[in-house]
Amino acid sequence: MGGIRLSTLITGLTIVCITISVGSLLSFAHAQSIQKTIGSPGLNAPSGIVVDTKGNLYVADSGNNRIQEFDANGKFIRTWGSFGTSDGQFNNPLGITVDYARGYVYVTDSGNNRVEKFTSNGTFVTKWGSFGKGDGEFNTPIGIDEDEAKQNVYVTDVGNNRVERFASNGLFVSQWGSIGSGPSQFNNPGRVAVDPSGNVFVADFGNDRIEKFDGNGKFINMWGSLGQGNGQFYNPTDMTVQFPQGNVYVVDTGNQRVQEFSNDGKFLNKWELPGSIASSSIIGVDIDVNSAGAIFLTSKSGDNINVITSLPAR
Repeated sequence: MGGIRLSTLITGLTIVCITISVGSLLSFAHAQSIQKTIGSPGLNAPSGIVVDTKGNLYVADSGNNRIQEFDANGKFIRTWGSFGTSDGQFNNPLGITVDYARGYVYVTDSGNNRVEKFTSNGTFVTKWGSFGKGDGEFNTPIGIDEDEAKQNVYVTDVGNNRVERFASNGLFVSQWGSIGSGPSQFNNPGRVAVDPSGNVFVADFGNDRIEKFDGNGKFINMWGSLGQGNGQFYNPTDMTVQFPQGNVYVVDTGNQRVQEFSNDGKFLNKWELPGSIASSSIIGVDIDVNSAGAIFLTSKSGDNINVITSLPAR
């Protein structure tokens, strides 16, 4: 990789553009920055992000209990939500995903132990879930993603150490997982992602690994262990799958980096992150990657969104 460009950093009132040319790793020590003022509302502890096919960014603005939408250049588009328990309200929304084909937005409303579904402009559609450990119940749902072909919605139920699968209308379908370190077990599963073939990947935060399943929850493989080497992790908080390539990107926050893997877990690349992004919290950083390879990262402690764009080799 010839260089990396940290092209956009969305804050409360500014976009910071940083361009650097390095080797395969991102270095912030000698970066030059240009600040531009934009009229976007401020972010407060953003914990979830997803990019749609138009390049628009949907952000779970957790501290403000709302969703914010920006265009690909960081220009504010709209916001919806407020604190509460009514339809369209939130109590610490942490995860977000988009049904690209149909235009729906799904949010894990973690404090209310439910999932809410909206149109792309923020109109409430439906909700499901309540506190508990039964089918369709949650104990702090965080990660969420959808298999668009089959319209299955997958949610990491962190407090119950499992993944739950639903139809797009919220009907419970199945669940798998339990506390432990064996295959199909979890120790605080943080985020979930679905690849183009419908396989499901889970960031197993407490076990420092990634687990891969088919769409029915059948275990396929896993990779990772505690450490600093390539393919090792220290608190992997989040991960996403690039479409249509199918590569897996993991936020290895304890080691302050993003690692890229092939779909079967082969290490491919890595990018170092500044300390302002890195976090030891399971909800500290979220990630998404577009088809061109741009990496979008939330920074809950920095109250911003960072966008890393890979440059072609020179």
